[in-house]
Amino acid sequence: MFSNQDYENLPPSKKYKWIEYHKYKFSAQWYQRLKGNLILKLAAKHGYLGYYNQNLQSPFERFQVGGDGLSGFTIYGRDIIAQRGYEIYSNPAGATIFNKYVAEIRYPFSLNPSSTIYGLAFYEAANAWDNFKSFNPFQLRRSAGLGVRIFLPMFGLLGLDYGLGFDRLTPGTKFGQATKFSFMLGFEPE
Repeated sequence: MFSNQDYENLPPSKKYKWIEYHKYKFSAQWYQRLKGNLILKLAAKHGYLGYYNQNLQSPFERFQVGGDGLSGFTIYGRDIIAQRGYEIYSNPAGATIFNKYVAEIRYPFSLNPSSTIYGLAFYEAANAWDNFKSFNPFQLRRSAGLGVRIFLPMFGLLGLDYGLGFDRLTPGTKFGQATKFSFMLGFEPE
């Protein structure tokens, strides 16, 4: 933004000496007691990574969507946006825009502070895009499934989810090929 260099033809060592980008993330969660201890959770998450110079788009700090939030570490640094029922499906270089919507119904089996356990049923919809030209907020990959969360003060939050990726169900695909187990250790992934 502040130089007149031709970044399109510079080698990467000079091109990315100073990284320029602006990044925005929005997250909202709402919990509502339905009846007794039955809880409804609604969440929406959005993210955008922008640039000042089109020829100098940052390869760092992009969004990686899909998977369980535990895998996908790269040296470039990525915000991993988990989606149950899917492997990582965003562009391997990472996306610059993402949307994610979650609806969960939770019911506690034990509210003991030394081991809190609750089951849940979820529905998720998410996707990632490389730019605003391809961005379509209604083109989302959907999944649903069941899970359990166990909070132990010594280990933190542990979780196991079994999700079905609806968009993985194509003609000729077996049900088991469109499902995926997801694990959670220590924290709820974004």
